[in-house]
Amino acid sequence: MLVLSRRSKDSISFPELDIKIEVLQVKGSSVRVGIDAPFEIKVLRGELADGQPEVAKKILVDAKEVHEIRNQLNSLTVATALTKKLLAQGKANLAANTLNDALENIARESGGKKTPTAIEASSDGPRALLIEDAANEREMLAGFLRLHGYSVDTVGDGVEAIEFLEENEKPDFILVDMNLPRLDGADVIRKVRANPGFDGIEIFAVSGHTPKSAGVDINKNRIADWFQKPLQPSGLVAAINRHVLKETEAPKPTVAT
Repeated sequence: MLVLSRRSKDSISFPELDIKIEVLQVKGSSVRVGIDAPFEIKVLRGELADGQPEVAKKILVDAKEVHEIRNQLNSLTVATALTKKLLAQGKANLAANTLNDALENIARESGGKKTPTAIEASSDGPRALLIEDAANEREMLAGFLRLHGYSVDTVGDGVEAIEFLEENEKPDFILVDMNLPRLDGADVIRKVRANPGFDGIEIFAVSGHTPKSAGVDINKNRIADWFQKPLQPSGLVAAINRHVLKETEAPKPTVAT
């Protein structure tokens, strides 16, 4: 056990756990302390923790997991920035290798798990149909939208998208990738705009190309916004909010981010 002497307003920090303890007041034999800790770490008075030996172990395990996730996120953030810089310099092959190496390293550190984790968040907010053939990207983007208050359905190609629209309640907007199997994004957009039953659906497009190189007329097809990859998710949500909510207050997240 480490024993320390502290005065009022002095503090003790545990950097690896992101915990800070501050002495607020010393009065007689009583000491008031403030504890600043991540939300995932439980803080209990000693008498409450008695009889719960698993609590201390769980705190350490959770703190370790959070630390590992932060390290992985930092690695991915740096790799993404480096990849974007390489792309801007026309070094596409090196950019691809850099990003692939980063993703493979994270997969290894995570035990090789590659199946995307579905994030479900019940919401009464605007309804969206996300059309994306890459499963991991589809689930991550759907999860991001759900955490911002949107109700999201997903499909993996253009044919599924048209079938969904014909058989289900009309969504408020669709977010469609341009490069899709069976029926590409441009054809999905044209079919939606040619069907009077789909009037009122806002369309947002996602592509690695510009509208011109993709052969899509934004004005003619009434596309609300065109997002070029790599996406900036926060900017995407802000743009969707402006169009779908008509400049009103954005939906509140249903899960803490």
